[in-house]
Amino acid sequence: MEQKIKSILTRVTSETLEKLAFLFTFADDERDSDGPEPAVTGRVDFSGFIAGSLLMRVSSSALQELAVNMLGLDDDDKILAEDKQDAFKEMLNVICGNVLPAIAGSQVEFNIGPPEIISETASAAVLSEVNPECIVRLMLEEGFCDVYFFIEGRFPEFIVENVSEEIR
Repeated sequence: MEQKIKSILTRVTSETLEKLAFLFTFADDERDSDGPEPAVTGRVDFSGFIAGSLLMRVSSSALQELAVNMLGLDDDDKILAEDKQDAFKEMLNVICGNVLPAIAGSQVEFNIGPPEIISETASAAVLSEVNPECIVRLMLEEGFCDVYFFIEGRFPEFIVENVSEEIR
């Protein structure tokens, strides 16, 4: 099950980063720990048929390029920290909004909370308290992107069947 979810999360994250921010990803399966700091961490919670959260860490070096590309700016343009965070939160929101129906099917409804930036301390606390359902580690041309998918409880059986069909 974890491998099936990881496959969907990898595909959706890579496609979204490429389409919205022109950031190309490469699997980083060799790395078995969190990306090196400094990084920006965001989280979005969801509820509905299943509840949980999606947490994403992106290296600070990649955040500049993400914001420039999403906002259609030139590399020389001055970008406020708030604009970088807003672009990152929008990316997180879109990824979550595309991952959930890919996992659970398009007929299931979810409520997605507002994305938020969390501190590295809060991120470390979340990761030490709860084991993610899966972790996706990606390399970017400059930096890294780690995505953690958490659910509360167990997946309902019909979702397991949908995921199996999605991967085939």
